Amino acid sequence: MGQIRVEIEIESPPEEVRAIVLDFARYSEWHTSFIQIGGVKLVPIVKSNTPTELSWHGAAFGGAFSGTHYFRFLDSHITPNGTTFVHGEDYDGWMSWLFSDGIFGLGRGIALKMYNGFAEDVKKRMEERRKLRDGITASQSDPWVKL
Repeated sequence: MGQIRVEIEIESPPEEVRAIVLDFARYSEWHTSFIQIGGVKLVPIVKSNTPTELSWHGAAFGGAFSGTHYFRFLDSHITPNGTTFVHGEDYDGWMSWLFSDGIFGLGRGIALKMYNGFAEDVKKRMEERRKLRDGITASQSDPWVKL
């Protein structure tokens, strides 16, 4: 069984991070590697939908790629009033060895890069929203830009 798990600290409360992550229709506005795959039918089964977690189980390609995907929005013990955002997947399909540690985990590095990229994009989106909320534009916060 393979597993991918990344986490990142975000200086926003969990409920705000959750609202951004669950706004799937707007991913293309901020997620730098937003991917749409046509022709593949996924029928996910929601396992958990709570204020601290959204998870679902899905399978594709005859069960070759199967797993439980999750987002967790945890109160941070590091960042005051912040979120520890956890994003991952536990693979259980017959091709899950592609995401395992070791020499045969050929897809693991690619998947980790994608998951880390998503977490970084979420953090950046939250930082941008916080600046707008606080009335600070990017140019005002950059000391090298003269107004």
